[in-house]
Amino acid sequence: MKRIALLGTALVVLALVRSLRAQYRKEINHAYKRVSDGSRVLNTENGEIEYSTDGEGTPVLLIHGAGGGYDQGLLVGQSFLNGGYRLIAVSRFGYLGSPVLDDATVEKQAMLYADLLTHLDLEKVMILGLSAGGPSAMQFAHDYPEKSNALILVSPVTIFTGKDIPLSTKIVNIIQKSDFIYWLVLKTFRTQALALMGIPKGTYNSLSLDEKKFANQMLAFMHPIRPRSAGIIHEAEIEPLSGDEMSRMIVPTIVLHARDDKIIDYKHAEYYHEHRADSQLISFKSGGHVMASELEAIRGHIKVFLEKII
Repeated sequence: MKRIALLGTALVVLALVRSLRAQYRKEINHAYKRVSDGSRVLNTENGEIEYSTDGEGTPVLLIHGAGGGYDQGLLVGQSFLNGGYRLIAVSRFGYLGSPVLDDATVEKQAMLYADLLTHLDLEKVMILGLSAGGPSAMQFAHDYPEKSNALILVSPVTIFTGKDIPLSTKIVNIIQKSDFIYWLVLKTFRTQALALMGIPKGTYNSLSLDEKKFANQMLAFMHPIRPRSAGIIHEAEIEPLSGDEMSRMIVPTIVLHARDDKIIDYKHAEYYHEHRADSQLISFKSGGHVMASELEAIRGHIKVFLEKII
């Protein structure tokens, strides 16, 4: 009788494993197809850069955060901006189709953005940098003001925190080298992952369908994780502009950040605004890192800001 019970349990476990494996293969294959079909890679004298475009209108250069890629950039542009823009999303060093160069500095990253604009025959763009995309967004506006109409920073990294990587981050980096392990972790701890982004269960349930879609896609668009892992590890090497360099910038800037951000502290927004007194700082009491609950307000603030300068 005991053997029969054990056999039955083993069969159930085997069935669950097979089901889980089938679900993983289906979702990860879809993710790989999505990122491989939606972009191009530009070869320049400064290196290679992956990009994708969408829409028509005023051009916007979209720079993704940690764990992202051009796909996250497009998602952010589609979610934070109203219609009427030509979205140009890139993959930063080490993400998806953009390799990590020997001299993968933030200055070199800005050069590649400039090369891309030349390739696309664009004289000027607006720049939108999310989170860890903030340093190269600022660098581009600093180095190429003649090519920059406006700078939009959302939950940006503006302060260099050093190259020492905490043990917890090292563990996460190891997990992110495996598509399956990372997929399984997000499946198992999806509620906790959303909460870390600033979307606890109660908040998620109160979101509109549009806001829920954005929140779900922010997680989904981190798959596949393995071709993004080199970029995630490289983040520790990226040094933003100094305060003095920020103070010399002339490109009109708006910064949007939530005070309860658990990933990038609100002091990053304050630091930039402190050194760019002419910038506009929009603070949200809540919303977390990706501010999914504030999409409509963010669109409104950006629209008003751009109407004044474009």
